[in-house]
This record gives sequence, structure tokens and C-alpha cells, in this order.
Amino acid sequence: MSQRGPDSFMKRQKELKRMQKAQEKMARRHAKRNQGDDVATESTEEPSGEPTE
Repeated sequence: MSQRGPDSFMKRQKELKRMQKAQEKMARRHAKRNQGDDVATESTEEPSGEPTE
């Protein structure tokens, strides 16, 4: 098999960078969503840990 040319190497590097950035963005979204769920859960619970109804 022959090696890839410099253009396709650069294209692959750019693609990997884009994919990594997308994963980081997704992780931030999930962290924000999980943090929002924790805040909502805390506000509906009494200090004893039982939910108020």
C-alpha cells in the first residue's frame, strides 16, 4: 500500500480535530443538563432527603 498524500493527511487531521471539538461540546451539554437536573431535584427535597408533595 502506498502512503497518503499531504493533502489527505491534512484533511484527516482537520476531521479529527472537528470530531474532538464536537465531543467536547457534547460533554459540556451533558454536564449542563446533569447539573440542571441536580438543581431541580434539590429544590423539591426537604433537608431530610424526602421529596415534598
